[in-house]
Amino acid sequence: MIVFHLHLYQPERADPWLELILPEPSASPYRHWNERVSRECYEPNAELGNYGWVSFDVGPPLMNWLRAHRPLVYKALLEGDRAGLERWGHGNALAHPYYHVILPLVPRRDRDVLVYWGVEYFKRVFKRSPEGMWLPEMAVDLETLEALVDSGISYTVLTQSQVKGRRAGGPYKVVLPSGRSIAVFVRDEELSNALAFSGFEKFGELLKGASGDVVVALDGETFGHHIKGGDRLLAHFIEARRGELGNLGALYERGYRGEVEVVERTSWSCPHGLGRWSRDCGCDGPAPWREGLRRLIDWVGEVVDRAFEERMGPGGWGLLREYINVLLGGDNSGYTTEQLRLLEAQRAKLAANTSDAWFFARVGIEFGIAVKWALRAVELVGDDRAMEEFYKRLEELVANGKTAAFFCPRLRGPAMAAAMYLALSTSGHSPERVGPYLIRPVNDEFEVFDTRTREAFRFRHDLLWGVVESI
Repeated sequence: MIVFHLHLYQPERADPWLELILPEPSASPYRHWNERVSRECYEPNAELGNYGWVSFDVGPPLMNWLRAHRPLVYKALLEGDRAGLERWGHGNALAHPYYHVILPLVPRRDRDVLVYWGVEYFKRVFKRSPEGMWLPEMAVDLETLEALVDSGISYTVLTQSQVKGRRAGGPYKVVLPSGRSIAVFVRDEELSNALAFSGFEKFGELLKGASGDVVVALDGETFGHHIKGGDRLLAHFIEARRGELGNLGALYERGYRGEVEVVERTSWSCPHGLGRWSRDCGCDGPAPWREGLRRLIDWVGEVVDRAFEERMGPGGWGLLREYINVLLGGDNSGYTTEQLRLLEAQRAKLAANTSDAWFFARVGIEFGIAVKWALRAVELVGDDRAMEEFYKRLEELVANGKTAAFFCPRLRGPAMAAAMYLALSTSGHSPERVGPYLIRPVNDEFEVFDTRTREAFRFRHDLLWGVVESI
């Protein structure tokens, strides 16, 4: 059996306050990278029906964007999952943690939340429980695998350098410290990398020498975005070899092929363990700012957690787990504004840990997004001393000749929503909503209502002053 697994993913690109993706000039001629990658990759693969013949995972931020802006791709992914279920008895889709976070680098409580939210998100979208879960960057340790088992996950995918003995294929059994076990599939590194970096011709040559079941796992963006025309080449391969294809669930059903030991604190994209997301390890070039960013984001996590525990009490962490129901569109009127601010601070803290901020040696869009989410997290805590310390730490973090404070917008949140409302009103269009903010005229003023925290901000039309009211 030949199994392709496509990891489909874009980072959380939305502005933390407006929850809208602002223009990204580097994605020209498209407005931002989600639009560009979708046009080059997700849309043509959907049109060709490729998702019905491969195993895949989709990060929740990307899936949310596709549902809202590319519904045909969203529908194709749902149909692709169902096609695997009908053809092989198992759906093609794997779950994904709610954000693309290097799980071994965050506290166990954060891992549990990210995994649990990812599972609940999957259930809501695909209308079934997930069998497997993709680990961001395949970053793994035994405690992370324990978190997967806690949420009912049966298997995940690793690469050969992450298992002792470098056995490819699977599934293999991994015995955990708790005495429980989880299955891992091990991607064939040579075949996967040949396809990702050299294309189908080299892949086809190497495949001739392969024996037994083959697991190929790589970025889904390979097919059309990284390799132009890769979507059509994948379709041709599927047409020629469809009798040999399967998905991970079908392979899992065949039973264990043996037992392996995991090499802890490793990933598929950094030969220095997890260095790429914590220090200047040399990946992609010199990046002395990486360690400072890790310290900053870790500090923000500590600030948020301390405030959360002090103000929410012992039941707070349970509320946080179930907050996924609100993120999935549920009613938040049963929470107080104080609770909502702290729950949203937790979400912002987790989003700030998105791995792309550290991935490249150059400082770009992703770095700025992480800093903005961190700012939102501290802002929601409402502690002036913490905010003062945060800005001090930003000034100490220098990257490419600029301090991290450069990435923090002065005009943000309800004030930005108000400015956008006024600009649109001037052109003859008065929107009732800007992102998560509802706009309501009140006499000669107007009110900006944050649906996430249930706070109202009142402005005059000249924007000279604003008053905050909690509801």
